[in-house]
Amino acid sequence: MAYGLKPKKHAKGGLIRTNNFSGPNGYRIAATAPSAFFEGDLVTFSAGNIVTDMAAASPGAVVGVFYGAEYVDNASGEVKFVRSIPTGTVAKEKYKVYVYDDPDIIFEMEADQAATALTIADVGKNLQIVAGPTGSTITHKSGLTADSSTKTTTNTFPLTFLGSAELDDAYTAAGTTMDIMVKINTHQFGLGATGVTGI
Repeated sequence: MAYGLKPKKHAKGGLIRTNNFSGPNGYRIAATAPSAFFEGDLVTFSAGNIVTDMAAASPGAVVGVFYGAEYVDNASGEVKFVRSIPTGTVAKEKYKVYVYDDPDIIFEMEADQAATALTIADVGKNLQIVAGPTGSTITHKSGLTADSSTKTTTNTFPLTFLGSAELDDAYTAAGTTMDIMVKINTHQFGLGATGVTGI
């Protein structure tokens, strides 16, 4: 079952942590959520707010990965922290968002292995995502997966494939999903939407 992007380690040995910093007001989602948000979703900026960016197989510049949000419930006035937000949920004011925004974080995620399987020979290549994922309102996890059949060197592809995350670093055959390690290639705080050409 897909779970989106899950932080695993830091490429330069730094700490893995979420951030809310971007100017004096921090990362924010509009008070009426413009789409559903799930833990592990890719997010970006739109008109100064954080939005999900997974409608296309190759999103533009990515700010990072959504972890959760804090808001004041519009009905009860209670302060809540959530790991997913249904579309159209109304808060009293903008949501305060926590994002894994460090471009050097390495993530684990699921590759679909649908048409063409990833192999060890593909390490260093770039991948697209399967566009338009649906998250789970039960686990609060993203439904985002990597599209294995798109493996190539194209610099604008959003993910760089770093290897298997399966037990004993095994690789699965086409038709069997596989956990993989990736780095965000088109990161806003890295090289932006142009990314790096794969190997």
